[in-house]
Amino acid sequence: MRRTSVLRILATGVVAAATGAALMAAPAWADDTAKAPATDPAGVAPAMTQGLDKAPREGTPAQAARAHLKAHEDTYKVPVSDLATVRTTEDGKQSSVRFQQKHDGVPVFGAEYAVQTQAADGGQQVTSATGTLYTDLTVSTTPTVSEATAKHRMFTLDRGLSAVQGARTETHGLAVLPDAQGGRLAWHFTVTGGRANGSPVRQEVYVDARVGGIALSYNNIDAADASPAEGTGVRVDGSEAKLDVNKETDGSYTLVDSTRAMYPQTGGQIRTYDAQRKNYSLVAGGPVTDDIPLGASASEHFDGANTTSGAVDAHLNAAKVYEYYKDQIGRDGVDGKGGTIYSVVNVASSGKDYANAFWDGSKMVYGHMDGVPLSVGLDVVGHEMTHGVTEHSAGLVYLNQSGALNEAISDYFGNAMETADKGIAMSDPTSGLIGEYLCNGTKPLEECALRDLNDGRSAQKDYQPITLDIDNGGVHYNSTIVGGALWDMRKNIDSKLADQIVYRSAQNYLTPLSGFTDMRNAVILAAKSLHVSAQDLAVITKAFGDHGIENGWEQKGGTHDGTTIGAGILPAYEVMSGVDEQAAQISGNTYAISHGDAIAWDQGSAAFGITVGRFDKKPKHELAQKDAYLLDPSLDEDRIVFSRIAADGIGIYQAGDKGQGAIKKLVDRPDADETEPVTDHGALAYISTTADGEQDVMLRTANGATVNVTPEAGTKAARLAMKHGQIAWAGGDGTWVYVYDIAKGTTQTKRITGFIFNYVSDIQITSERVFWRETGGFLIPSTTFMSAPLEDLSAAARLSYPKSTYLAQFSVSDEHFAYSTYDIWGALGSWNGPGKVQVAKTADVVAGLNRFSRVSCSSGAQLAPSLGDGQRVAWLDTSAAATDVVTRETFAGTCE
Repeated sequence: MRRTSVLRILATGVVAAATGAALMAAPAWADDTAKAPATDPAGVAPAMTQGLDKAPREGTPAQAARAHLKAHEDTYKVPVSDLATVRTTEDGKQSSVRFQQKHDGVPVFGAEYAVQTQAADGGQQVTSATGTLYTDLTVSTTPTVSEATAKHRMFTLDRGLSAVQGARTETHGLAVLPDAQGGRLAWHFTVTGGRANGSPVRQEVYVDARVGGIALSYNNIDAADASPAEGTGVRVDGSEAKLDVNKETDGSYTLVDSTRAMYPQTGGQIRTYDAQRKNYSLVAGGPVTDDIPLGASASEHFDGANTTSGAVDAHLNAAKVYEYYKDQIGRDGVDGKGGTIYSVVNVASSGKDYANAFWDGSKMVYGHMDGVPLSVGLDVVGHEMTHGVTEHSAGLVYLNQSGALNEAISDYFGNAMETADKGIAMSDPTSGLIGEYLCNGTKPLEECALRDLNDGRSAQKDYQPITLDIDNGGVHYNSTIVGGALWDMRKNIDSKLADQIVYRSAQNYLTPLSGFTDMRNAVILAAKSLHVSAQDLAVITKAFGDHGIENGWEQKGGTHDGTTIGAGILPAYEVMSGVDEQAAQISGNTYAISHGDAIAWDQGSAAFGITVGRFDKKPKHELAQKDAYLLDPSLDEDRIVFSRIAADGIGIYQAGDKGQGAIKKLVDRPDADETEPVTDHGALAYISTTADGEQDVMLRTANGATVNVTPEAGTKAARLAMKHGQIAWAGGDGTWVYVYDIAKGTTQTKRITGFIFNYVSDIQITSERVFWRETGGFLIPSTTFMSAPLEDLSAAARLSYPKSTYLAQFSVSDEHFAYSTYDIWGALGSWNGPGKVQVAKTADVVAGLNRFSRVSCSSGAQLAPSLGDGQRVAWLDTSAAATDVVTRETFAGTCE
């Protein structure tokens, strides 16, 4: 099994920041009788073992599990003293004991192991073990960068975090990120709030505690005293239903349900709040605040605002989800301990409808879509609450394959609840639709649905190892592959048995970094533990096989028609927004690839380095330094310049001989951080950020003189570009374009249009023009390209083509203009196929002519194009279950 998905997290996401192609060798495996082989050379323990113990062990399940791990340290290669018991779950005679790996007392990211036992002969028979443990951790757990410095650096390096509205930061202390060099010590922070375009933020950020750079960053939003009384409520569809509510001492009624089985035991309730159009960013993360009231009514009848807000539907559906888990699964609430279930409805974004729902780690949050509350869908409510269940059980990391599993399990249970509630047969073609009732009857179900578990997609044909910046590595897009396998299983065996199998898989066998093959193994193990028939086991195996999920599936699909110059790359732009938005930097015959590589099991290359090569020569050269991150390269005729992040500061360094020479400092002041370097004909431009937040554009001429191009106070600059004697950047609040003529020493400015939600997200220069990308849109992002003559910014105009709402990265030269696209399938499920890089002559693009053709005919997604001389082009390609940098000397033209 190739564990691409498992840790693309640290590789594409973190190796860029988290959702790309770190590979681990095939995990060790044991059948029911043979002893599991020793750990694989990639530094991980076996992903699964069976049948190692021949006799029961004495004591509790936890004691037996720990004794098993100690007795087989030759197999697991991790001292049992490094494993902290997290919890034990019991189901009849069966138990699952979960362990968290620690290194010198510091928790290891995603490293959990679950040991399954069966009561036998007065003791416990260990039947199997599943999960991820790292065997070669050697990193010192003494930080050289303080937590305060790490927190400051986090916001300095990632401009995206600086733009979070209502940002709140929670500190978690130290963690160890496993990598091929013995691990990486990091400070862990969680930043919550929202973005201007309406997306919620619960960003998990890990800052290297020895270097001070961002090692991993991903958005962990899963994009949702009683006096009981009986009331009634009007649902959004106009129907009336009974409500379990609370009668307050003043005679009013609130949406508090104290009738469930958890209340007498734990005091757990179902509580539904109305945010009354409060901005979702002020609601996301943490407990419900005092300024958000419970849904309330003067009588026991709830209608009016309680209906239109979605409070009635949310309250009813939360109760249905609770009862489903209690009756069908035997789980007491989201946390499994009878804890109170919180829902907040009627959130908005800048006063407008917020078309989303999410689980934020403690509660469900719901907005409206086209005026309809998202809480009307039982499958939506079940989906969001199941994210909470998963967080309290498998803990699947919300990235790549593990994130897609997280989504698939939520889709599965949300749909299972809705089909049962509405009496929909599993054979009904609409049974797999998700969110099909959100249109409130205004559209056919198939048109309204967000996703379909009956879409028949296969891992070997349809899986996309998408970069982290898009849908956390494809957690929604790729989810229906494994979700479809689970749904096929449910269609062909007893539905209640199928639900129990899926739940037991997550509760007892899956661990945070599990991938698709791990899910297949977990389901089969769970089914066996429930003593299913041989016929049912065959059905289960076939369901996964029909969706292409089998050992080694990652290597069985995808082709590309170019030359790979960087295999398994995790693009560095996923680590810090606005950095290296091209697959490579190209100057003549030389290229430079900036990458992160925190989990490089197959190659062991340095984390966050720069690969430098020549298109006609081998081998390549790696620019890397111990205890430093090198990224954001820029090439000219003689040298490469780049940012260097280290514990003692952030500065600009260079390597001569087109990157083959020694690394030397250019500028690294102790009182400022220097980033975004660009070089052209021996000149250097960069951004200098001081402690007071000033972000100046600095120019260092070829003769060594340094000029502050932006001497005025309060400067904010980003997206720096320099070419042909011109410097361009985005300034102010990101809605201004600046162009500085080096020879004349003059600056032009232009404010973009539609700037309420829009901002400048990339700028590039040719010999005659400046081009920039504007990104914005409310809730649903949109992108346009603009261009202006270098001598007259006031003549800026929107390009007629490319014409698409979802334009991604671009590259422009005097001869050609290339761009890539993306889909909004991440949030809405409307995937139209992998984006392809298109190219046209620059003169035609400026003239408004639609004469684009294909750069490549590869089967995968194509992202981040980089143009060189002539028709030389490089791009990020996901044809295999990894992200590669691929190049061609000529454009493909047509792929018919």
